[in-house]
Amino acid sequence: MSSHLRRRSLLKFAGAGALATVAGSALAGCGSGSTGNVGNAGKNVVPWPTYVPFSGPTPDAPGDKSGVQPLYLNYPQNLVRSVPEAPGDGSDVTAMVITYGAPPKPLESNQFWQAINKALNVNLKVVVVPDAEYGQKMATLMASGDDLPDIIMFSNLQLPRSHEFVQSRCADLSDFVGGDAVKDYPSLANIPTYAWQGMGRVGGRIYGVPLERPKPGNSLYVNRTAFQQAGVPREWRTEEFVAAMTGQSGGGRWGIGGSKSLFGGFGSIAYHAGSLGAPNAWELRDGQFVSTLTTPQFEEALGVMRRLAEKGAYHPDTLTLSATDMKTFWYNGSVLSITDGFGAVARETMDGINRRFEFDLARPYGPNATPWQSAGIFGYVTFKKASADRIKLLLRVSNYLSAPFGTSEYELVNYGVEGTHFTKYSGGIRTTDLFKVENNVNLPIKYLGVAPAVLHLPGYPEAAKAVHEWEKAVLPGSVADPEAGLRSATRTSKGAELTRTVGDAIGAIVFGRKPVSAWKDAVTQWRQAGGDKVAEELAKEHAAAK
Repeated sequence: MSSHLRRRSLLKFAGAGALATVAGSALAGCGSGSTGNVGNAGKNVVPWPTYVPFSGPTPDAPGDKSGVQPLYLNYPQNLVRSVPEAPGDGSDVTAMVITYGAPPKPLESNQFWQAINKALNVNLKVVVVPDAEYGQKMATLMASGDDLPDIIMFSNLQLPRSHEFVQSRCADLSDFVGGDAVKDYPSLANIPTYAWQGMGRVGGRIYGVPLERPKPGNSLYVNRTAFQQAGVPREWRTEEFVAAMTGQSGGGRWGIGGSKSLFGGFGSIAYHAGSLGAPNAWELRDGQFVSTLTTPQFEEALGVMRRLAEKGAYHPDTLTLSATDMKTFWYNGSVLSITDGFGAVARETMDGINRRFEFDLARPYGPNATPWQSAGIFGYVTFKKASADRIKLLLRVSNYLSAPFGTSEYELVNYGVEGTHFTKYSGGIRTTDLFKVENNVNLPIKYLGVAPAVLHLPGYPEAAKAVHEWEKAVLPGSVADPEAGLRSATRTSKGAELTRTVGDAIGAIVFGRKPVSAWKDAVTQWRQAGGDKVAEELAKEHAAAK
C-alpha cells in the first residue's frame, strides 16, 4: 500500500458520516488488535520516554508541582533555534485532525500554510473536521479498509475499539521514543512524563505522541466584568453561585451555557462535581475503582445543575449547539459563563473576547471542593504503519511542531511570519488582520504536535495574571483521575456506549425530562452495561502498574 494517502480516500473520510458503532463491528475481528491484547497487565512494558526539559527563558512567576504553570507576561526577546534543519524530504504528508475554527484558506492563498510547508520541507495536506462531526468521521476512518492518512489525531473522544485500531493499523513507536531513544527528538523529550502517562501504553507499547495540556481540567470561564458589576465575589458558596447565575439571566442573557459535545459525557458536570467534592471519574478505595457516578456528591451536582435550568439560567439551546457556537454567545455577552477545556485559555480566546469584558475562571463553590485535573493531554497523534525512515520523518515533523516556548520554531507555528502575521514591540507581539484567518486554529497543525503549555497571553497580561492566581488557589486541592493511562478491554469496546448513557441521563435530568431520582436507574444501567466490568479491569491494570 502506498505510503501516501490516496486523495479520493481522504476526501471520502472527510465527507462520509457513520455511527460510532460501525467501527466496533468492523474491528471486532482484528487479530493482533483483539481486546485482550490492548491491556498492559502482564506485559513487558516499554519505558516512558526520558524527560529532558528545555532550558527556556526565565518566567515572571514560577510554576510548581501542583500544576501551576510558569507565567510569562512578556514575549522573549532572544529566541533560540531548536531544530537545526528542516525535518522533511519534500514529500506529501497527509493528516486528519479536529477543528474548532473556520476552514483554512486554500494552500495557494494561505501564506501561513506555505510558510509551515517550507519550514517542514513537506507538502502538508490536512483534512480538518469540525468538532461536532469528528467522532463520526473517525468511526468511518477506522472502519474503512482503505489507505490511511500519514498522521491521525485522536482527541479525548471515547471511540469504540480505538486502541484495537491503533494496535493493528498504526505504527509502534516504542523503539523510536521509548526511554533514551526520544532524545533524538528534543521537543518530544521536553513533553512531561505525565502527558505520556495520560496517553498510556497499548499492550505495553507506545503508539502515539501526546498533545500535552496543563493539569487543570474542564473549567468554568466567566465574564468577570458582568459579575463584578452585579457585586458577585470571586469566592462563593453553592447558594451564592446559583443566585449569581440566575440573577444575571433574563432579557436575552443567560448566566451559563454548555454545548452538545459537553453534555455527551462528563464535560458539562466536571466543574460542578468537583466543586461539591466528587472524585475525578473514579476513586481508589483499597485497590478497587469506585465510580464517581455512584457518589452522593455527584448526584448533588446534578441537582445544582437542574436548579439552574429550572430557574432559566442555562441557555435554552445548550443541548444542541456546538462548542464553537456557544462560545460565540459568550464572546458577545449574551452568555456569562461557559464550560471549556483549560487548553482554550489562549490568545485566540482573548481575541474572541476582544476586551468586551474581563476574563476569569470560576473558583469552586463547595466547601470541600475536589477540582478535577485533566489527563494531561487533549489527545494524541498516531502514524500509519510505514518504513522506519518514514516514521522517523513523521516524528521529526511532530518534533518541529512541538518546539517549546522561547524558540523560533514555536514562534512560526503559533504566530506565523513576522511582518505578515505579526509584528513585535517591546515585550510583546501584535498580530495583524491576516492572522485572524491564517493561524494554527483554522489550520490546526497544533493537533499534529504541540509545545508543553506555558501561561503566556500576548497582549493580555492582566488575564494571564488572573489565571495564574486561579491556578495557585485551585490546583493544590485538585485531584487526578486514577484511570489515566490505564487500559480496560470493556472501556475500549463499550466506552462510547457507556459515556452516552451517562451524558443522555445528565442532559435529561438537568433539563427536566426526567427527575433527579432517575439518576439511580441510569447508574444501574451504566453498571450493568459494563461499568462494573470496567472497574474490575482498571483495578487489575492498576495493580500490575504498581
